[in-house]
Amino acid sequence: MKNESKFVFRLGWLYGFVVLFANFFANFVQVVIPTPIDDSAAFNVWRQFLDDNPNLSWISMLSYAVPTVACIVYSYRNMHNPERRLKTFLSIPLVFSLATVIGWGVNFLIEVVTLLYVRSHFGISISKLLLTSLVYMVFSIVTVFTISYLQLDLINRKFALPRLFPEGHLSNISGAPKSQFALLFVLCFSVMTLLPVFYLCSSAVSIQQNNGLEVHKGMLIMAAVFVAISLGITIALTLLITHPLKELTAQAQKIQNGDYDSKVKFVSNDELGVLADSFNDMATSLAEKEFMRATFGKIVDPSVRDYLMSGNVTLGGELRDVTVLFCDIRSFTSMSERMQPEQVVSLLNEYFTSLSKCITDNHGIVNKYIGDAVMAIFGAPAESVNHAYDAFCAARDMRSALVILNEHFAKIDRPSLSFGIGIHSGSVLAGNIGAQNRMEYTVIGDTVNTASRIESLCKTYHTDLLLSEETVQRMGLTEGTFTLVDQTEIRGKQKKIKLFTCAS
Repeated sequence: MKNESKFVFRLGWLYGFVVLFANFFANFVQVVIPTPIDDSAAFNVWRQFLDDNPNLSWISMLSYAVPTVACIVYSYRNMHNPERRLKTFLSIPLVFSLATVIGWGVNFLIEVVTLLYVRSHFGISISKLLLTSLVYMVFSIVTVFTISYLQLDLINRKFALPRLFPEGHLSNISGAPKSQFALLFVLCFSVMTLLPVFYLCSSAVSIQQNNGLEVHKGMLIMAAVFVAISLGITIALTLLITHPLKELTAQAQKIQNGDYDSKVKFVSNDELGVLADSFNDMATSLAEKEFMRATFGKIVDPSVRDYLMSGNVTLGGELRDVTVLFCDIRSFTSMSERMQPEQVVSLLNEYFTSLSKCITDNHGIVNKYIGDAVMAIFGAPAESVNHAYDAFCAARDMRSALVILNEHFAKIDRPSLSFGIGIHSGSVLAGNIGAQNRMEYTVIGDTVNTASRIESLCKTYHTDLLLSEETVQRMGLTEGTFTLVDQTEIRGKQKKIKLFTCAS
């Protein structure tokens, strides 16, 4: 934080120095370039008056020196306020440049008042002096504004904004002026073409008039032609850069919204063409990755996909408290013997699609399909304190879904299905199991084996749903919600466990 404050403090002085340099340069230009409109008698009186009143020069200098100091104070006060810092940095190029313009405008008003005073005391004509002062003021304002804006904007782009606001998204800041290439081209056109042509033409016209010559109209026509050509080139360059950038921005926003088929249409072999080709290649790569991501999400549960794609691709796991659900179709082997293989696959696909939705809608994941059986996990990889209740809700939804599915099967002459569901809660090892080159995300442990064996007991007790006592206790529901089926032994476990069911 201390280093950042020092950096901001130095930036404030650097901004002020840029403004001061721009004003100094404009003053220097006024000194070295000749007066475009000549009136020797009036000019000599004016010059003598300024020599006799040197304090006027200091007053004139203060008119643009004061805005420079104001800019330094403005930047220092606002850049140290975290709430206003961002807008301040974005506003500095325009605000500082406009401040110098105001300073030169005040300077011109002071000069006009002084010229009126000289005319009243010395009886000279000040029209040409006023015109000369106006020419100098316009030249100085455009020069100072252009130099200040370009240099300040360059400092912002190169040093200030990348360091202080590395997260970007500055275009979303409301109330701050936006830096635009079109403005930069207009400024360059004004300084490099418009002002030089205007100055040279005014000087030439003044010389011709003072020597009794007719104004050369062809020269003025040629000047107008050159300005028009330069303006056309400026507009063309602006469009050449801004249109591709706008198209890139529009296509990038489409990609951000999930449309990975977006491509930019312009083609060239310059820097923008290289950028366009890189953008299109990136879009193609993103489309391929999204296809692989979507496909991967169909092979494994989307939450498992996201877990693995976040970097969890090493063998091993962690102890987690989860609820495991097994669901198996009753008499499926004998049923499938009477059906064609493609009919079996079609039936299973519809069945699994319907049941899987019930599981995922209740925050569970389908861990695997084992023939005609489904193994689901609640509480991993995403942790949940309500995983037992989620599994119970999924089982109820699966019951309802099977009723609707059997009604559909009856209409298309397919056999009716029934299933058994076993649910058990406890500690498991959840993670990537398998070989280094072939692994899967799953859970292992006694909880999984117990859930599988509880499901197989559905045949013994002639019910479609059995829940262990551990699962029922974790839900904290009223005692009347579940019915005790039996306290029985589970193969592989010495202690008997209580099994419950639910009518609806």
